[in-house]
Amino acid sequence: MKEEISKLLGIMHIEKLNPMQTKALPHILGNKNILVSAPTASGKTLLAEIAMIKNRKEGRGKIIYIVPLRALASEKYKEFSETLGHFGISVGISTGDFDSVSESLAAHDVIIVTSEKMDSLLRHKAKWIKNIGGAIIDEIHLLGDASRGATLEIVISKLRKLKPRIIGLSATVNNSAEIAEWLNAELIESNYRPTKLVVGVCDKEELEVSNKKIKIRNKERALEEIIKYLTQSDDKQIIVFVSTRKSAEKVAEELAGQIGRASQKLQTAKNKILKVLSTPTIQCKRLASVVGRGVAFHHAGILQKQRDIIEEEFKKEREIKIIVATTTLAMGIDYPASIVVVRNLKRFSGAGSQFLPNLEVQQMLGRAGRPRYDKEGVGILMTKSSEKRKIIEKYIMGPLENIYSQLSSEPALRTHTLSLIASEEIKNFNELFAFFNTTLFAHQYQNLEVLYEKIENIVDELVDYDFVRMRKGALVCTPVGRRISELYIDPLSGAQIVEFLERKIERRDIDYLMLIAGCAESRPLLNISIGEERKLWEELYEEVSDFEVDEIRGGRDSVRKYKTAKMLNAWINEKNEEEILEEFRVPPGELFARRRNAEWLAYSINQIAWMLNKTEARKRAAVLEMRLRYGIKEELLELCSLRGIGRVRARKLFNAGIKTKEKYKKLAKEERERILRKN
Repeated sequence: MKEEISKLLGIMHIEKLNPMQTKALPHILGNKNILVSAPTASGKTLLAEIAMIKNRKEGRGKIIYIVPLRALASEKYKEFSETLGHFGISVGISTGDFDSVSESLAAHDVIIVTSEKMDSLLRHKAKWIKNIGGAIIDEIHLLGDASRGATLEIVISKLRKLKPRIIGLSATVNNSAEIAEWLNAELIESNYRPTKLVVGVCDKEELEVSNKKIKIRNKERALEEIIKYLTQSDDKQIIVFVSTRKSAEKVAEELAGQIGRASQKLQTAKNKILKVLSTPTIQCKRLASVVGRGVAFHHAGILQKQRDIIEEEFKKEREIKIIVATTTLAMGIDYPASIVVVRNLKRFSGAGSQFLPNLEVQQMLGRAGRPRYDKEGVGILMTKSSEKRKIIEKYIMGPLENIYSQLSSEPALRTHTLSLIASEEIKNFNELFAFFNTTLFAHQYQNLEVLYEKIENIVDELVDYDFVRMRKGALVCTPVGRRISELYIDPLSGAQIVEFLERKIERRDIDYLMLIAGCAESRPLLNISIGEERKLWEELYEEVSDFEVDEIRGGRDSVRKYKTAKMLNAWINEKNEEEILEEFRVPPGELFARRRNAEWLAYSINQIAWMLNKTEARKRAAVLEMRLRYGIKEELLELCSLRGIGRVRARKLFNAGIKTKEKYKKLAKEERERILRKN
């Protein structure tokens, strides 16, 4: 492997392994499970690539590389394709379509997936899974994440039964030894960072960093003063983390106005941002405006193509100097910067405003310091004077939090219990309990009586839904239950769909959309203002079926569900995209995500209707699925099946009397172009 490692370092323009990598290398070249716990940007990905090359050389089967987010999967796919291709290693990626065995992945040596996609592949029993020789889990500390941790824990527990070699890559965590023990892994810990990290605090009166105290002259412009002081050259790049999307956009505009710059390359990037949508939205225009001055905002409401442009200009071209991002996207941005400023150390939750976990803050700060360009990275924590001491004690002097299993939440248990029974590898309660005994939850808490009781209650619930049946002590999944598990939806959503389909009542589009909006997968629902609540209530009683009205009496949640359904209804009735974004106050990226999610739920309704022999409902759901995909009325479905024809072009053709594929194909090229050029 010495020759291969030398070649890899040359490809990546690295002179030699750093101290953390040198320490871990003998373990990587062994065959035991490993947990590498080291700071952000310390070079853990290189170790993963060495492990992949070793695995291929020794013919040990495929390696799956598990990441928490689609954006990270795409990033790693680009990175690994470039480097591993030199070693004859084929890289594949799969992050969507949860109702597929993705057999095309069988052709690849390294397969990059999200934890949800891996869970789906295991449920579908893809044939190539038996050839997995190794599993590398990036960001494994997210076992403690409330939204993603349970699925990751189940995936790891399922994989361990297949006995691949497991390599976990983790940020520095307090109980890494406990995680390693659960994985039966060797623990490699390191505090090494390729660039020194200096952390300072600003309470809007003074900036304290590197044993210096700098007076802040204008509290309202404290952030701008910090950046101007710390950026002594144009080469410095900065990431500012804030708590909300609205703040990200506002702060980016303020920074662009105060310390923005201009160049021809930035003008080109600005134009690219505007061209992502045929009709740029207000948000697109705001983003383009700040990008034209070397600043960008980054949050979940931005379209993926726009994110790609921002990444290109920040990481490769280095024209964008400042990115303002939401704290919730901290792990989804693999952008090293010279300086990181955490402007908001609190996040609003249902119980009010709460301090962020130290581990999360350290992940943000860890992005400060670019090994090729900076001798040190600088991280600044902004706070109020009254909380300065607490901030220092928590984030600078304080320990990191322990990682704890998130498996005890009932929605997670319900989903994964059904999947285990549907797999037919679990045949009774004893085997079900035995599986959960292999989880991190069992390793950490030992006394499992409470968990067993929860599992028994959940099985009773699944029996009530008729997704599971008990026969002489055996647990058997019904065909509908198995299909719901394969569709990767919450059994509670599945039960709602079954109930909807079994009722003998005529349905309209709005009823199907209300069903979709009411599924767990559609959460969080759109927010409503006090001013619009009464009007929405009136519309709701006017629009939905009688039986639905009985079920929604009382509860503000019902109006939020209706507003969400109403937005989807506007989309499938060809309302202008910008009008939808303005009326429902959602950014383009969120509209896209909600449309895609609704399309999947419509497909799920279609599939469950097929299982229940509900022919008419199946047809309606299939049509709705396509209308949600394209944002069209039913009359345009045939035209939108043509390559390169979307909602706008299809409507132009239809209005010109071209209503079928046959008529379209008979059109002369000049006539076709004339129709499509019309405003």
